[in-house]
Amino acid sequence: MAQTQQHELAATWDTLAHKVLASILVDNGAVFPVLDVLGNGLHWWPPKAAQAWAGILQCVDEGIPPTVEAVKVRSGCDNGYLQAVVNGWNDDDNRKVVYHAGELKKLGALAQVRRLGRELCEVTDPADVIASIGFAENRLSGLTAVTSNRKGDAVSVSASAWGQVDQFQGQGIQTGLGWFDGITGGLWPGWNVWLAGAYKSGKTTTMRNIIITAADQGHGVDAYCAEGTREMFTLDCQAMIATRLMCERGIRRLDKLRLSGLFLLRVWKDRLPVLTKDELEAINDAREIWEGYNVRVWDTRDGIRNLPTLRHRVRQSKFDYGSVMHWADYSQLFASDEGGTLYERQSKTALVVQEIAAENGVVFGMLTQRNEASIRDGSGYSAGVKGGGDASAAADIMLLPMIDHEIKDQMKIKLKYSRHTGVGEDTHFINASSGLIVDRWFSLTNQPLNLETL
Repeated sequence: MAQTQQHELAATWDTLAHKVLASILVDNGAVFPVLDVLGNGLHWWPPKAAQAWAGILQCVDEGIPPTVEAVKVRSGCDNGYLQAVVNGWNDDDNRKVVYHAGELKKLGALAQVRRLGRELCEVTDPADVIASIGFAENRLSGLTAVTSNRKGDAVSVSASAWGQVDQFQGQGIQTGLGWFDGITGGLWPGWNVWLAGAYKSGKTTTMRNIIITAADQGHGVDAYCAEGTREMFTLDCQAMIATRLMCERGIRRLDKLRLSGLFLLRVWKDRLPVLTKDELEAINDAREIWEGYNVRVWDTRDGIRNLPTLRHRVRQSKFDYGSVMHWADYSQLFASDEGGTLYERQSKTALVVQEIAAENGVVFGMLTQRNEASIRDGSGYSAGVKGGGDASAAADIMLLPMIDHEIKDQMKIKLKYSRHTGVGEDTHFINASSGLIVDRWFSLTNQPLNLETL
């Protein structure tokens, strides 16, 4: 009877392991909720499945999707075994992957306890009792520990570090802010970037310029709009691209560069004759360019103010689309469903987005509001972020954009803090309607530049 139960337990353990592995190998992003349950430990898995899990963990560490082929190469698992696991996949099991991972953990713990019991049964010398108890305590505590299987020796870490040097070859993700890219080399995966300013000071404008520049370079980007809708954000971005196209096509008079997301929303259907031929062509081309970008936009209807949901979106997007840059607008609106004071929510948000950037090897940019006192004073070491100094402490980069509301076509951006470089600032000429930085085509005296001299 006992032997029959053991066989049934082993068969159930294998079945659960295969269900979880199948979900990950078919839907690569499923690895993250499974990691949340099982951590990096191999001891929850039957031996053959543990080998596959080790290959999946290596894929995660390298930042690549755990496909069948990638896992096979890194684990040495037989291709027939992995394919058989995948063939057992079904949509219902995929929806239950977190539940299955929890049940797998229970059976894995039971298997470890039984193995430990068999090993303790082999102790025959009373002098070994104390040592055996210590051994058992360590083993039992290790059952619930979330451990990392990454190698931490000097050679392994050095190889990983120089692998990043070879990958990026001295250039991060360019922002389009020439002075800033000159100081930092761009934005680098793992960095936590903050844009802090008063309301209507150019934070979102700066973010959209950086997003479009990154997308033009072919990088995957996600934007999380906790304020406003993703549709309006998209129209604003397309208006910026259309404005850029018009500048490139020689249209330099400021009164001719009037596009914005709201303008498109108002005139596209009922007032189409209001648009000039140049505007119409630029808008259609801009839409095509935008739809060709590796970009995703989310808003509150996607639950992104909830920090665990935000973390999941980042993980999923990196694996599904290779997204290396994520921007959220703005910090004081996140974690609002968790209660607590503004200071408590801001502190938690700062910690979480810093962790997201480091854990996933992505650039995570967060917009945040400054308090009124710091805006009035305009000096001092503190950036004066509403909700306390945790954002400034967490930031690798803190940028302060400031639009002069008397001179609406100028925006100064200051690099307030930098964990890795010196600081600096510069003033940019912007198109007031769309928010596009137009330094390339206009001087700060509002005079168009001669492209032939650039």
